[in-house]
Amino acid sequence: MNVLIVDDEPIVRLGLSTLIEWERHGFALAGTAADGVEAWKRIETEAVDIVVTDILMPRMDGLELVRKLKESSTDVAVVVLSCLDDFVYVKEAMKLGARDYILKPTMEPEELLAILLEAKEALARQRQEQAQVARWREELQQSKQAQLGLKLEKWLISGLPDEELAEQLLPPGKWLHSMGVHAAEGQPAYTDWSDLGVHAAVRCGEQSVLLLYAAEPLVSQHEWNVMCYERAAWLERYIIREIGLEESAFVIGIGMKVRSLPDVAAAARLLESQVNRSFYEGASSRIIPLPDTTAVAHSIRLPQEEKVDLLRAVASGNAEAALHAAQRLCDTLAELRPPVGKTHAFVHELLGLAAEYARERGSIRLDDFEAAYLNGGKLRSIMSLAGLRRFLSEAALALAGAGTDGYAPDAAKHPFVRKALQYMRDHFRENIGTADIAQYVRLSRSYLSDLFGKETGESLSEALTRIRIEEAKRLLGTGEKKVYEVAEAVGFQDAKTFAKTFKKVVGCSPKEYEAR
Repeated sequence: MNVLIVDDEPIVRLGLSTLIEWERHGFALAGTAADGVEAWKRIETEAVDIVVTDILMPRMDGLELVRKLKESSTDVAVVVLSCLDDFVYVKEAMKLGARDYILKPTMEPEELLAILLEAKEALARQRQEQAQVARWREELQQSKQAQLGLKLEKWLISGLPDEELAEQLLPPGKWLHSMGVHAAEGQPAYTDWSDLGVHAAVRCGEQSVLLLYAAEPLVSQHEWNVMCYERAAWLERYIIREIGLEESAFVIGIGMKVRSLPDVAAAARLLESQVNRSFYEGASSRIIPLPDTTAVAHSIRLPQEEKVDLLRAVASGNAEAALHAAQRLCDTLAELRPPVGKTHAFVHELLGLAAEYARERGSIRLDDFEAAYLNGGKLRSIMSLAGLRRFLSEAALALAGAGTDGYAPDAAKHPFVRKALQYMRDHFRENIGTADIAQYVRLSRSYLSDLFGKETGESLSEALTRIRIEEAKRLLGTGEKKVYEVAEAVGFQDAKTFAKTFKKVVGCSPKEYEAR
């Protein structure tokens, strides 16, 4: 422990400094001070555990120094030095919190050491007790926070009136501010948020948590906005540094004011809406602002038709059709915007069914597929529609091509379908259409379209567009051509139509794809 010696007589300071072997007995001499003013400055800026101080000194005497230490609740033990006629002052110092005293005229090294060792042990015990009390208080606070969070979770499910819970959540005259966090699988619903001083942490499913903070009731709109963004920015740093999440693995939704129990349900719905917005629109920031309305406009529909097309393509081993169906499915999800949790569950179920179709086809690599696409919560760790599009496309190709060396045009069973595919691959750079394809195959356009659709799961025009876009992706990836040059190279008459078609199929503009 560090010892500071305070006395206005230089010879006394020197004598005390050399009277005992500090390090040998577990002490370190922090230095000396000529009066209380100098001592107080050192105590404020340096680590001091024990102060040995004279009583009568200029500027600030020992009694005033002891009084300041007591008033500031500074965790420092004090030993008082005195002369024979200073006993009245000694009694006052002891009342103020000094642990012991020693008489200067009769002071011996052994006596000073014994008093310091006793002060050291007493201070250590006091600090242990204070630490234990702090732990008990923290545990109690965490327990209250956890219990309140669990009650609110149950209430969100039941929605039944609960006056007792309402009073526990919001004492009279108080209100709360909500902040939502949504993250990848396994985070952050089960994180201990007690370090943040939240009033309650309410789990909203396995991937989201609603944090409720106590808030000042009287603030201007400007102060409210500043407070929201400062808290969100601090929360963002905390999640990255303390919880250890990657920057792309979570989003934070700036929440609403909570003045009643029903507001908690509204805040949970708002968080779901913000997560959806981030997933489908591709948020430019991890912090999602509060929208003008808290209404959640989600569709309950899911792309069932595209699901059937994908399963049919996988069952027939048609990789091109499977890829196309996966892209169309994601396009439909972008239009419907079902809740992200439902989207993840829907795609997981779809891939499970598709794996069974591939199994019936005699695939021998399905264990690897399940490990890569169905296990470990990989789907729920996807935080954007663009990421889901890549994931689903890769999975569809893996299933449709499993057990083969990959897709080729002659993989189609019907010779007219193979011939149509080969013609499209040879002439997609030209201004051709479905009539040209039918004329080459020497079948009516309607008959060929029906035949082609039944076997591949896509129309002639869809297949031609997909072939063109795949080549466009390859050309954009090289960076050697401008967008309008790529459009011409793959058979589009103008760059505007090309860009519109490319975004519909790929999910981003040609410029955005080129910048990846």
